[in-house]
Amino acid sequence: MLSPRASRLRDWALFAAAASVPAICVGVLGLRAVSNEADGARREVALGLATASARLSRAIDQETDRAEAALAALPLTGPLTDPLTAPPTAPPTGPPEAAAAALAEIAPPFAAPVLLAPDRSVLLPPQAAPPAAPAPDGCAALARAAAGPDAQARIAARRDFLARCAEARSPAGRWLWPVLALDAAADRAVDQGAVAAWLEAHAAGLSEPERKAAALEVDAALSGEPRERARAALAAPRPERDALVAELRRGGLDAALRARPDARGLVSFRAGAAAGALRALPDGRSVGFVIHASSLAGWLRGDARPLPPDVRADVLAGAAAGAGRAPVAPELGGAPATLLPIAPELAVRLSPADPAAVERHAARGKRLLVGVGAAATALALGLAALLFARMRAARRSSELRTDFVAAVSHELRTPIASVRMLSELLEEGRLAPDEHREVFEALGRESRRLGETVERLLGFSRMMAGRAAAERAPARVADAVAASIDTFEERNPEMPKVVRDLDPAAEASIDAGQIQLAVDNLLANALKYAPLAAPYRVRVARERGGVAIAVEDRGPGIARRDQRRIFEPFERADDRLSRAVSGSGIGLSLVRHVARAHGGGARVDSEPGRGAAFTLWIPGPRGPKEQTP
Repeated sequence: MLSPRASRLRDWALFAAAASVPAICVGVLGLRAVSNEADGARREVALGLATASARLSRAIDQETDRAEAALAALPLTGPLTDPLTAPPTAPPTGPPEAAAAALAEIAPPFAAPVLLAPDRSVLLPPQAAPPAAPAPDGCAALARAAAGPDAQARIAARRDFLARCAEARSPAGRWLWPVLALDAAADRAVDQGAVAAWLEAHAAGLSEPERKAAALEVDAALSGEPRERARAALAAPRPERDALVAELRRGGLDAALRARPDARGLVSFRAGAAAGALRALPDGRSVGFVIHASSLAGWLRGDARPLPPDVRADVLAGAAAGAGRAPVAPELGGAPATLLPIAPELAVRLSPADPAAVERHAARGKRLLVGVGAAATALALGLAALLFARMRAARRSSELRTDFVAAVSHELRTPIASVRMLSELLEEGRLAPDEHREVFEALGRESRRLGETVERLLGFSRMMAGRAAAERAPARVADAVAASIDTFEERNPEMPKVVRDLDPAAEASIDAGQIQLAVDNLLANALKYAPLAAPYRVRVARERGGVAIAVEDRGPGIARRDQRRIFEPFERADDRLSRAVSGSGIGLSLVRHVARAHGGGARVDSEPGRGAAFTLWIPGPRGPKEQTP
C-alpha cells in the first residue's frame, strides 16, 4: 500500500510521462520532416545545377563544333584570306582588319580568335597599347650616341633623346625611352614626375621582361609620389593578350601544335588552362581560336550565357580546376556545386546564385517546427493536465465517498445498536420497573439521533440535487438561532451552557428550519472537534447590510490550507484529530448550501491552537415572502 506522498509522486510521474511522450514524438517527427525537406531542397538544387551543367556543356560543344567546321571550311585563297596569308610586317603591328573580322565570325563567343606567327608568337589579338606614332628621324642615332664612350656627347644625346623620342623602340621592339629616363632620374637629370607619367601611359604595352626590369629601376631611381605612381602602373593587371600568351605558353601549346592534324587539317587541343582549335596556313602561320579563363569568364558574365539567373558560374584555373571534383568555396556556405571541366586546368563551377537560400528555408522550417512543437507541447500539457485533474478528482471522489459511506454507517450503526439492545432488554423483561423510565428516555434520545442523521442526509441529498427550496419570510434571526441552541442544550445536558450574544433587532428573509439546521450542524461540529473547549459562543449581529450568525469555539483550530476545502462535500481537515473523530463530512457543506440558498455565504476564521469561528452571512429583508431554490 503506497503512502499518500508516494501516491502523489506516482501520479505526477504518470502526468509527466503522458505530457512529454506526445511532445517528444511530435518533436522527433518534426525534426525528421524538416531534415527531409532540407535534403529534398538540396537535391533539387543539385539536380538544377546538373541540368544547367549539361545545358552549358551542350552549348559549348555545339559552338565549338560550329567554329571548327567554319575554320575547316575557311578557303586558303581568295579576298577574305589574302590578308591572312600576306607576309607579316616587321615588327608586327597586328593583323589586317579583314583577318580580325573573319576570325571574330569564326570563333565561339567564349573563345578568343588567335593568329600565331611561325615562331608561335601571337599576332592576333594585338598589343593592348600599340605605338601611337613612329619615332622622329634621328632617334636611332641619338640612342647610339647616348651609349657612346664620350661622356659629354653621351649626356647631350640623352637629353635630346628624352625630349624628342618618347615613342622610340629598338629593332627588337624594346622601348628605349624608359631605360634612359630612369638612368637620368637616378642622376637627377630629368623630372621624376615625367617618368611616372610616361609609365602610366605606356605600362600596358610593356612586355613582361620590360615590366620586371622597369620595376627594379623604379625603386632605385624614383622617390616619393612619383615612385608610388610608377609602382602602381607597373603592378596593374596584365591585358588580356598577355594573359592569353601566358596560358598558351604554360599550357603546352607547342606540343599540341606538333600533333598530327585531323582530316580537316585542324589541331584540337586541351592543354593546361586552355583549349581550342588551330589550322596551319601556307606561310607557316596558324589561325584559330583559344578558350581561356578570361574569354570564358567574359562570356558567362554576359547576357547570352545559356544559364538560368539563379545559377552562379565561376571560372576556375589552375590547381582548383584540376582537383577533379566540385570544391565548395567558403563563400558558398556549404551549398551544392558542380564542376564542368573545359581543360585539364580550366573548369566552370556552377553553384546557386543565393547559396544561403536552402539554409534559410531549413531555418524557416525549424522555426515553424519550434512553433508547432510549442503549440503541440502546450496542447499535450493541457490535455494531460485535464486528464490528470479528472483522474485525481475521480480518485479523490471515490475515496471521499468510501469514507462517507463508512462514516454514515458508523453514525447509523451506533443508535441502531443502542435501540436494538434496549428493546431486547425490555422484551426479555430483564429490567426492574424503576429502570423503565430511564430506558424509555434512552430509546427516545437514540431515536431522535437516528432521525436527525437521516434528516441531515436527506437534506444534503436534496440540496445537492437542487431540489431543496428555501421558504423565506421576514423574521427575527435571533429567534431561530435561540431555538437551535435550546435543542442543543437539551441533547447535551452535561455540556456548559452556550454563551448567547443575539441581537433581537437583526431581521432578514429566512427559512427558519434551514437556519436551525445550519446552526445545529455548526454546534454539532464544535462538539465533535472541541468537546473540552466549552462553553461555545453563538453570536447574531447585523453586518454589511445583512445578518451574520457566528458559532465560536476554543478548540484546536484549523490550518489555513484546509479552511476553503472543509466546506466541500465529504472533505475534512487533514490532521490526526479529524481522522480520529467520526463524521460524514457533509455538515459544513450543508451550512454553505443554506447560506447560498439565502443569497449569502459561509466562511471560517481560525488559526491552529486558537479556536475557530464559523460565520453564516445572509442578506437583509427583501419582501413579505419569497422562495429561493
